[in-house]
Amino acid sequence: MPGRNLARTLLASTALAMAAATPAMAQGDVAEIETLIVTANKRAENIQDVPMSVTAVSGDFLEKTGIGNVTELSRFIPSVSISQSNNNRNTTIFIRGIGTSGTNPGIEGSVGVFIDGVYILAAGPIQGNLQDISTVEVLRGPQGTLYGRNTPVGAINITSREPSQKAEGMLTARVGNYEDRALSGYVGGGISETLAGRLSFWASGRDGYEHNLFTGKDVNGTKQYGLRGRLKWTPTDNITGNFIGYYANIDSQCCTPETLAPSTATGIATAGFLAAANAVGRPFRNFDDRDRVVDDDVVGDNVTDIYGVSATFDIDLPGGHTLTSITAFNGYEDKIKSLAADGLPQETARGAQRLRREGYSEELRIASPADQRLSYLAGVYLFSETITHATRTTLGQHANRVLPNGLRFSPGDTSTFYYTQDTKSWALFGQATFNVTDSFRLVGGLRYSYDKKNGFIDADVLAGSSTAARAVFSVNHLGKVRRSEDKITWSATAQYDVAPGIMVYALAATGYKTGGFNARTAAVGVPVEFDAENSQTLELGIKSMLLGNRLVLNADIYRMKLTDFQDSILNPLTGSGFIVANAGDRRVQGFEADAEFRPIRELTIKGSLGYMDAEFTDYTAGQCYPGRPANGTQPGTCNFNGLTPSHSPKWTWSLAAQYQAPLAGTGLEVFLNGDISYTSGKMLEPLLDPRGFQDSVTLVGLRAGVAPENGKWRVSAYAKNLFDRTYILQSTLQPLNAFISAGGSAQAQGFVGWYAPPRTYGVEATVRF
Repeated sequence: MPGRNLARTLLASTALAMAAATPAMAQGDVAEIETLIVTANKRAENIQDVPMSVTAVSGDFLEKTGIGNVTELSRFIPSVSISQSNNNRNTTIFIRGIGTSGTNPGIEGSVGVFIDGVYILAAGPIQGNLQDISTVEVLRGPQGTLYGRNTPVGAINITSREPSQKAEGMLTARVGNYEDRALSGYVGGGISETLAGRLSFWASGRDGYEHNLFTGKDVNGTKQYGLRGRLKWTPTDNITGNFIGYYANIDSQCCTPETLAPSTATGIATAGFLAAANAVGRPFRNFDDRDRVVDDDVVGDNVTDIYGVSATFDIDLPGGHTLTSITAFNGYEDKIKSLAADGLPQETARGAQRLRREGYSEELRIASPADQRLSYLAGVYLFSETITHATRTTLGQHANRVLPNGLRFSPGDTSTFYYTQDTKSWALFGQATFNVTDSFRLVGGLRYSYDKKNGFIDADVLAGSSTAARAVFSVNHLGKVRRSEDKITWSATAQYDVAPGIMVYALAATGYKTGGFNARTAAVGVPVEFDAENSQTLELGIKSMLLGNRLVLNADIYRMKLTDFQDSILNPLTGSGFIVANAGDRRVQGFEADAEFRPIRELTIKGSLGYMDAEFTDYTAGQCYPGRPANGTQPGTCNFNGLTPSHSPKWTWSLAAQYQAPLAGTGLEVFLNGDISYTSGKMLEPLLDPRGFQDSVTLVGLRAGVAPENGKWRVSAYAKNLFDRTYILQSTLQPLNAFISAGGSAQAQGFVGWYAPPRTYGVEATVRF
């Protein structure tokens, strides 16, 4: 398997470090693995007791390994990947090969994101820093019972650290290549006998990873800052209140794409295109792809604001019951002041977009004691959200395509789009566990959800725009749209303790995501409404702690059926506007495994493995990529049955080792962390255009440093993507193709992609007080 030699190198490096510290290791002894407490079932419980496929990491692990965001963390979690394309909003979380792009605000995520028990309205906020975190939990498979909203394939549950009466603080500084600079930390402690507080903060910035031929400067740099405040109030022994407020800002040159496969038979660099580009004085020069060199006359400017407040009360009731209330508001505003869309030096168009999402929620639930024959949890969930999305695209002087009827575009031709949506939702849910015997349990859950959406859609072309612009840009005064629906989702689990430390389970569950409307420009007559997305999963799993709790080994096999998958693609015929529809049914099956081994106190080894077999099962009339012959059941469409969907690699695996031991007689400890991850080849584009295939990727990282035995400070050097692997995270048909001449009336057929980070390295220092 590719990457095997690198794995040997990593293990050999760890072995050398262990040998160098032989005097210290002589003092070593066996230590148990500390298992995590998670809230996957909305109760605090040992992760080894949770009968579902869930991977969790602690905040301490994140800090020691230098993992700064969920995107980096996803490399070490089976069947999970995260990608971003041309702006912060377009962040997609994939679990078991399924995810929903943020390109279309009308489509809600297939993977729900929850921070401190609150549903977050979009995936974009996870691009922010993971600072002062208690745990990150990734739940694979439908979470339709307890989480409900938009979790047909999984959920990410992030919990920040609670304040305590103990005074404490931490400050971390980092410097690295690409002018990377970062400062983060927290302070906290008791304010009074009944009140404790905690303030976390972060700020970072770096230059871009790509060089722009047009400007002669590096592009796609970013900077961000944020803070989170928490108060914990315990007025009595049976009442606890947690109050949280946060704000974060991400300001980035996001994101100039690379022109992929330009010189291939289906690439953009045809003789007609090259001649037309020369004629307008902007010759095409970017013939080499995968070289981190781009050529665009526009530098992206994308600013994102993330904010929210919540109040959580836990009240202990008679009989051991607990009443929990979570009242929350959170918002997400993404402002694209300048959109780097086409990746070309031609002044084809300039665009601006603005998206605002704000939501209120209330969750009220009651939980019985967990240590009784029949335990249960039940609640009600209320949710309200408003969306406003506006775009403006203005053609430049190099929009040089001539339409078949001889019409030409004029500089200044402008298209506008305006979309609003108001969502009201409520749900009743419950889950019960019946202990048939001390070792055998049955778990059942049920949720009823009701959703109502009212929207408004208007697409127009400004007065004075050319006839050609009106022929290509959408003019669609659709006006008011509305829909409502309800759904019952359920889960059923059997759980059996085979022996002390070994548990097996069988699970069946369903998930659901509401239908909605296309929140991007679409031509008159193109359907703007789509139906709900549904999932069904069967899963068998084992969770075990072996060798005196020095080995944790968890594994599962699963089979999931997804019906009416919601997808949004750039119109392949025009390169402008989006087509949104239910993209048929698919089947995904495979297995996943997580392991952690601590052979001696100084060494911890973590590993993961995932295998995925995915295919379309009922998708016979999809959009064709340019050049693919139509073979679908409707004219001009393509049949996808039997094909593997995008973002569905067969194999993923990772291995990480942490070694830490004292240096005899110095009062210091040395540590060495190494990691390697592998992802097999996969398609990145939903139409399965061959230009969007990404070969297998193997990534290696190293971190080494020194710290005193009391842990008061820590200094380390690190390298990520050590061998500087160049690869693409996301790709698509080149936007604005409809306005770019490939000679005469033919439009360009470009294809673009967005790079993952190259090799990065630096030094990091942490002090605790």
